[in-house]
Amino acid sequence: MNPLSKSRRRVAFVMLIFAALFLVFISRFLYLSTTKKFHGEDMLVYAEKKRWESQSTLSAERGEIFDRLGSPIAINIPSYHLVAIYRLGGVKDPDETVVDFKKTATGLAPILGMSVKELETYLIENKDRSQIEFGKKGNDLTVDQKEQIDRLKLPGIRLIEEPKRYYPNGIFLSDTLGFVQKITEDNGRVVLKGQMGIEKQYDEALRESFGSRVFEKDRSGGELVQGTSKISNEPKDGSNLYLTIDHRIQQALEKQMQKMYNEYKPKNATGIVMDAKTGEILAMTDRPSFNPNLRDMTDFTNFAVSSRFEPGSTMKIFTLAAAIDAGVFRPNEPYKSGSYNYKGTVIKDYNDVGWGTIPMIEGVYHSSNVMFSILTAEKLGIERYKDYFKKFHFDQKTGIDISGEVNSQSDLSKPLNTLITSWGQSTAVTPMQILQGATAIAGDGEMVKPHIIQKADHTDKAPYKAKTEVVGKPISAEAAKATREALDGVVNSKIGTGQMYKLKDYRVIGKTGTAQISENGKYIQGQFIHSFIGMAPKDDPELIMYIAVDRPSKNESSVSGPSIMSPVFKSVMNTALQYRSIKPATQKESVDVKAKIIPSYIGKSMNQAEEMAKEQGAVPVVLGDGVEVVSQIPTRGQEFVSGERVLFKTGRTFKMPDITGWSQRDVKKLVSLYDLKLDVIGKGFVTKQSARTGTLVKENGKLTVELAEPKE
Repeated sequence: MNPLSKSRRRVAFVMLIFAALFLVFISRFLYLSTTKKFHGEDMLVYAEKKRWESQSTLSAERGEIFDRLGSPIAINIPSYHLVAIYRLGGVKDPDETVVDFKKTATGLAPILGMSVKELETYLIENKDRSQIEFGKKGNDLTVDQKEQIDRLKLPGIRLIEEPKRYYPNGIFLSDTLGFVQKITEDNGRVVLKGQMGIEKQYDEALRESFGSRVFEKDRSGGELVQGTSKISNEPKDGSNLYLTIDHRIQQALEKQMQKMYNEYKPKNATGIVMDAKTGEILAMTDRPSFNPNLRDMTDFTNFAVSSRFEPGSTMKIFTLAAAIDAGVFRPNEPYKSGSYNYKGTVIKDYNDVGWGTIPMIEGVYHSSNVMFSILTAEKLGIERYKDYFKKFHFDQKTGIDISGEVNSQSDLSKPLNTLITSWGQSTAVTPMQILQGATAIAGDGEMVKPHIIQKADHTDKAPYKAKTEVVGKPISAEAAKATREALDGVVNSKIGTGQMYKLKDYRVIGKTGTAQISENGKYIQGQFIHSFIGMAPKDDPELIMYIAVDRPSKNESSVSGPSIMSPVFKSVMNTALQYRSIKPATQKESVDVKAKIIPSYIGKSMNQAEEMAKEQGAVPVVLGDGVEVVSQIPTRGQEFVSGERVLFKTGRTFKMPDITGWSQRDVKKLVSLYDLKLDVIGKGFVTKQSARTGTLVKENGKLTVELAEPKE
């Protein structure tokens, strides 16, 4: 077939389609013109009905935001928009339009904050227009201003009601809460739209849905008094949100943070109070901040979730917890402080010289970089540290229900970076990641996810209520308790770096931090991010508080953090504990940095011995099926330190425990207690055991263990 024939066929096909469509159109037209019905309804009647029908909008309100106690945080109030009418239908009317400019200006000027002359000039300059507005001076007028204007009864002056968001507390959770802005839609309707923070993130849930009503109108367009009307679309208010925030604790935090900010003028600062058991955020604020009613912000960053930085020594609590959980932290083991050479890189303590040869537990109190380097490199091992880093979820976002969260930034592919990370440099994390990890130490080893939305009263679906979400268990309950015991001396010993955070009526534990700041691949000299993470009460923490201050402009030094931040922490934590109805406790004396003396447990029941050992800070290991302790190691009168294993013999036989990770010293305790014959292969910590876990072992039996140094 030649090209011309193909072209003719295409043209014929297209013409056929158009002809078919034309026939359908003509048929429909003839049907409508003949029957005069559309969807079974007479078109003339339908047209006449629509001619006298009109529609009005049924208003609805944006959802409001409250704290956990129902105290308002973001609410709706009416506001008014001022308009001056010069002509109605092109006609001036002394009773309905502005004619007397002097009288109008004299009445309105003091209410709008303008001079009479200025306002009169403005009215005269625009007299040829149909109507005018008054710019910023005539927007967002209050109810009081409206009532003042109404009393004047000025012809041609109209007040149009518009929605307005009001934040009754001013500077209050501002960087997290955000703000809304008035938006004029294509149909002229003014609505509120979230522009930042919770207001923006949950804008869809908070947003209202306007309704509509159809009514009969008269010739002037007004509604017929005796006419019919019906609602064609029901209006729906937006969902109300309830936050986990406690306004009393939030106000205390805002007050103290502002006081600190006014005095020290740091570049940035953040403070967060969290429920240790549920992950609920009870208070959170940044500095600098802003008043959402004024939107006078200079920084749009939510420091708690959107900024990551090298945290400094607050990171050491997780290294300590990991080492205790792995069974490699020996509190009373001596080490030489001051400096440590790791494969050619010299790591120093913050004072450069250290404190001589001291026990490792004192290294915790002193915040010794050298001790934590030895603990990571020689005891725990680089690879095992990396495993715990992931167990504490430092490699992922927390998933908190706040927008803008960033992840940590790390490079653990190099052993040196991992080692430095273990004491708080090299890796950048967020304050929220630190808080989430701390919940495992505050509790029984379980880590809970932080959240700030408590519930939502949805109007179109089932209400939402948040639940506590456990996101992992990086350490055991015993390790968590032993970590808290070890941290006690940071605040409550005479040599701890956190002594200034001590409270009179509550036992606080925690960890200080001072981090160098990296810019363009180099650390800035003489400027630091100071931080502190504390929890209370020590034995069963209810609250965790984190505070960080970035480069204060006054009293800046590597050791100035406690003097800057402790007044904030102490005031807010004390207030929060009281509001949470936590009973004050009589404080014990300061932590004794020396080893403890083991008592006798012989003759005690298994449960009594376990309870006593735990109270002493030891880790009890019960062997045998007897009802009471017949022998023990360490024996009565020997020294021991918090976190050390104490073995109890209750029978002549016992089921073999899993001793993976035990030190050779702990294995020798077991061998001595049951007169076992021991064969040791290698050195370091147990990786294999000849008797399987649960195997029945008798006195004078044989045990072979393989040991290995921690891997790098």
